[in-house]
Amino acid sequence: MSAQFTQVKDFFLIGKTLKSHGTAGYMRLMIEDRFKGYLKPGSFVFLDLDGSRVPFRIADTDEGQHFVMLLEDINGKQESDTLTGKELWVPMDQIKPRHQKSLRNIKEKWEDYRIHDQAKGIDYPILRTEEYPQQLMAVIDILGRDVLVPLNDQLILEVDKEQKIIVMEIPEGLLDL
Repeated sequence: MSAQFTQVKDFFLIGKTLKSHGTAGYMRLMIEDRFKGYLKPGSFVFLDLDGSRVPFRIADTDEGQHFVMLLEDINGKQESDTLTGKELWVPMDQIKPRHQKSLRNIKEKWEDYRIHDQAKGIDYPILRTEEYPQQLMAVIDILGRDVLVPLNDQLILEVDKEQKIIVMEIPEGLLDL
């Protein structure tokens, strides 16, 4: 952990570290394309280590076959291996307002939320969520079968955190799959 930074109170979850990439200490990341711009050399990223968010300065990123990141003070594969499977956070004040509404950042349990289909006027309780590459999915019950609904910013019209309702414009036929 190098260099100075101001105290951060609010964080935004943008992804997760995967496994080491090569021998120099690079790590593969699971991160949506729209968040990659927040990871620039010289900026800070916070990794969740034993319940604490620890700052690291980004030394380099590379978007080849895999999106990878190298952190300052991480020297080699052995050190980067200790950071695999960690949540990746950035300070909330660096996140664009349109990204701040991302459902990944809701701290409450998903099972407490309902999806409201604006077109049909029907509420569906969220049973659970499942993480797919590049997409968070809500699992809802329709007539006894599990149906996946993408929690995609383009489909979300509003998130009411007090009422725990996600108002969505669900495309015709999506719930029939």
